[in-house]
Amino acid sequence: MTENGACIDVEQITNIIKTNGVQNDADWMAIILFVRNLLTKLTVYTEEKKAEIQREICTQLAQKDFSDTHLETIIAMLDMYIMQNIGSLELEEALAQEKRSAALLLNEMNDIVASMQGSHERHQSKLDSFKDETVSVIEECNKKSLIISKVREMFQGLIVEFQEEARALNEKAQQFEQTANFDPLLTDLHNRRALEIFLQAAAMEYENTGEPLSMMMIDVDHFKTVNDTCGHQAGDDVLRALAHIITAHAIQYSGFAARYGGEELVIIMKGLTQEMASIKAEAIRADVENYDFRIRTDGQLAEHSLRFTVSIGVAEMHKGWNAGSLVGAADKAMYQAKNTGRNQVRRAPEIS
Repeated sequence: MTENGACIDVEQITNIIKTNGVQNDADWMAIILFVRNLLTKLTVYTEEKKAEIQREICTQLAQKDFSDTHLETIIAMLDMYIMQNIGSLELEEALAQEKRSAALLLNEMNDIVASMQGSHERHQSKLDSFKDETVSVIEECNKKSLIISKVREMFQGLIVEFQEEARALNEKAQQFEQTANFDPLLTDLHNRRALEIFLQAAAMEYENTGEPLSMMMIDVDHFKTVNDTCGHQAGDDVLRALAHIITAHAIQYSGFAARYGGEELVIIMKGLTQEMASIKAEAIRADVENYDFRIRTDGQLAEHSLRFTVSIGVAEMHKGWNAGSLVGAADKAMYQAKNTGRNQVRRAPEIS
């Protein structure tokens, strides 16, 4: 094995299994060939993860235990590692992030409900107090004008208190809306939940009015390379920068900008044909390509900029389509852009 524990001599391992009489066992040879040859070519694992897998399996092989029980143990280990590839880990992180977002949402909702309940109790108490004080004023004063003046003053004070409580409650409601509708990482963008609600409503509106409805699917080119070479913090910063650019463009034509998943972002555009949406998409692509992005390290910006690009697919809603059809068409066009060179805009095929 190397210093990091990776297998370097398949012949040595082969000699071990020959000595133990299992040289013709296809299962054991498959395990050896997988960790020695195939594993190094896979892209779903980092280099550190590959070394870890090789180290652990080689440690097991060095025990020279080739029983069926030990074979099952090694297969179980490989099964576990297969489930720990980059894609599944990203999915786990996305699910964990969604759970954290849901927990925050629940806490804020409970806070608002408690505030409303407390507000109702305080309002009732204040109204009861106002009634009692009004009765006292009437009983103690002989002049009608003085009674009206004092009651008006008391009533105005009561209104001011109610208005202040309503303002505070409205602020909490706005915070709740932010948590419910916007992505926890890319706070400029709506989250997947809000996107699905908006898109379903837009699809129904299209069905009723026939007004154009288009969608951009935007994906960062070579995003995995950014994460692997510069770190996940840099990857997150790239996505934030892209979110700012997309939001600035979407505001100009009342587009609904959201995070679809991972590094895929979308804009839903009412009233824009595919041709017009493609022009808007090209403007985004150019701005991203020319963006002077600099990596932050301990709060300091890097001296040299990191250039990144996006591939964009554009599709327009057609009769007989649903929301999923529009997403699928934009997604397919986006992958066509990536597969034919990246850093470009591609339209979904026209339907005759």
